[in-house]
Amino acid sequence: MSLLGNGAQVIALIAALVSAVALIGGTKKRSESVVNAGYIGVLVTTLLLTFCIGVVLVCFMTENYSLAYVVSNFPQDSSGLAWLYRVSGVWAGRQGSLLFWTWLISVFSCAVAVRRMHATDDLSSVALGVMQLVVALFTATMVFSEANNVFMATASQYLNADGTLTAAGKGAGMNPLLLHWAMVLHPPATFIGYAGCTVPFAYAMAALITGDLSARWVELCDRVAVFSFIFLTIGMALGAVWAYVVLGWGGFWAWDAVENASLMSWLTAVAMIHSFTVYRKRGCFKRWSLFAATITFIFVVLGTFITRSGLVQSVHAFAEDAVSTYLFLAIMVLAGLAFLIGLLYRNGSFDDEDDIESLASKNGAYFLTNLVMVVAAVVVAYLTLSSSLPAFLPLGGAVVSAGAYNAVARPIGTLFCALMAVCPLLGWRKTEPAAFARNIRVPAISGAVVFVALMVLFVVKFVPEHDAIVAAGGTAATTLTEQGPKAYYFALTVVAFAVAALLFTTSGYVLVRGIAARRRNKGEGVLTALAHLFRYSPAQAGGYLTHLGVAVVLVGLVGSSMYVQDQTFNVSSEPGDTFELAGYELEVTDVSQYFTEQDNSVMQVDLAVRTADGAHDLGTLSTSMEVSATTQQQTLHADVLTFPQEDLFVAFQGTNADGTLAVNVKINPLILANWVGAGICVAGIALAFLPRRATPLISADERALAEGAEAAAEAAAPASAGKASRKKKGGR
Repeated sequence: MSLLGNGAQVIALIAALVSAVALIGGTKKRSESVVNAGYIGVLVTTLLLTFCIGVVLVCFMTENYSLAYVVSNFPQDSSGLAWLYRVSGVWAGRQGSLLFWTWLISVFSCAVAVRRMHATDDLSSVALGVMQLVVALFTATMVFSEANNVFMATASQYLNADGTLTAAGKGAGMNPLLLHWAMVLHPPATFIGYAGCTVPFAYAMAALITGDLSARWVELCDRVAVFSFIFLTIGMALGAVWAYVVLGWGGFWAWDAVENASLMSWLTAVAMIHSFTVYRKRGCFKRWSLFAATITFIFVVLGTFITRSGLVQSVHAFAEDAVSTYLFLAIMVLAGLAFLIGLLYRNGSFDDEDDIESLASKNGAYFLTNLVMVVAAVVVAYLTLSSSLPAFLPLGGAVVSAGAYNAVARPIGTLFCALMAVCPLLGWRKTEPAAFARNIRVPAISGAVVFVALMVLFVVKFVPEHDAIVAAGGTAATTLTEQGPKAYYFALTVVAFAVAALLFTTSGYVLVRGIAARRRNKGEGVLTALAHLFRYSPAQAGGYLTHLGVAVVLVGLVGSSMYVQDQTFNVSSEPGDTFELAGYELEVTDVSQYFTEQDNSVMQVDLAVRTADGAHDLGTLSTSMEVSATTQQQTLHADVLTFPQEDLFVAFQGTNADGTLAVNVKINPLILANWVGAGICVAGIALAFLPRRATPLISADERALAEGAEAAAEAAAPASAGKASRKKKGGR
């Protein structure tokens, strides 16, 4: 297996390099036969890397331990999901995840090749050449580094003569924390998003190389960009779920370096999606589109650079590897230089349509949104890498705390949501104050109602909880007070709730206008009008549905990250001991110890939960600590009771020296809104990904209203602006 896999990797590297040269060189030389050979090389590369994936998968499924990677990542599990955990072993470790990622890039490259093979247009041919170069560089990190090579043979001392593992070999295996459904799905979702981001970058490079700076390159990769963004979002959501229910600390985002790596590319992907939208609709943001596609790819590579270079410490990071460090650094540098050189060389080919006439316009709002997203990504990247930076730089050599990230992220995130709330009410190029006043009237009034409801929640629940956290002292109080004075903390909450309310009502208002337009002009029922709106205008409807989901997430983030009550109780191991927190009474009903089939030791604490006055039983919780028999690693199995307004989270953290049990209890307000909002966002992005169906001729008023409040702002714009807009549309 080792020989087969290594041979396939080397041939794949050669095929990727040859096809890249053929695609780019053949396009420049106008040689159709050479370009066609390059397309065939793309298919060959994908087939070889698929074979590599197949070899690793077969080894996991058949318990073939000839590969050291399989030994170190084989799941020690006998449940009904054991087969699924074996499949996930393919991407569970350092080497397998890199192979899996490289294979996915090749699959995207193959999909582009198959789709464009009939045309072999210059843009697609050069873009494929760029993608093949990326595949070649990724493959080179596996071929030339033992630390990244999944096909290294298992050392003889770990194998018996019959191929089974010796006692020493049985001490390895997949990290028990990965044995969860969310971690089975999180890595592939994230890697699909990462791999897909290579496509818009490749087309951006192709546009600069060929000189075709029309919207054609965006049209060819726009759907792939949205598809990738869907999976980046799903990956982040699944990672948050896993962290919340598996790691036993009661949170979903710790500002870990590897968590930040996925966030950086997600932020710039937001800018990329918005830039592509403006480029397609208005012919603007040409430079922004090229830049956003490039920097998103660079941040994707930066993520794996952080994970594999050893420069930044993280519980999720791998050991340092020189080949990874230099090759991934080279990819980032080359991508950045290629963009800058290409932009300078083609600078004279850009027209003045990128100019922004007024910030009080859709163009201006998109520009500010892009700026906020890119600045946020750069700030997160700088803070993440600060510990490895020279001491003479700001924060150089310092490890930045989670509180520092929160202090920066909260106002930036609120500003981003405010821009999202206002943007649909603005007109292109310029917005007349009277038109904006008309557009915002209904959302503002309905938003005020939502805001009042949120403020009641703030006054009745969050203010007392804040004071209770501070009064209780301890780590939670210290973390809270470090975020700034009480007045600032409360003001930030009020502003965030106001923005969330306006974003929610604005997004809903735009969707309702579209439904009303169809009902008025077509006589359709509410559900039929809604279905047709999504069918004929999926991009607009999906976008506003996503905005609505973001509003829900913003409310959830305020509660679940700013007003968490956290306390650890030392309780008796004898049943009957009780303790209280925030209106909940918990009683120890049983403490037991047992061993799993893998001989792991488990200590479990069962708790009964009721209201503090004892009037209502709310349920039971079972939390435990598992200690691996081979590695002595401790795994916390927390338990959660979910209520509409909050979660009661409990984790048993072990036995104290005096024999008492350490039980950590957290009250996470509004955390359900995070999961619901994330689901709405994914649904909205997925809807925007759907192809727009052809629609029969309809009235101009209906079409405008179907696209939401944008129509009202456009209609109120000055006549000259309207003429300019119509002229531009006709020119395309």
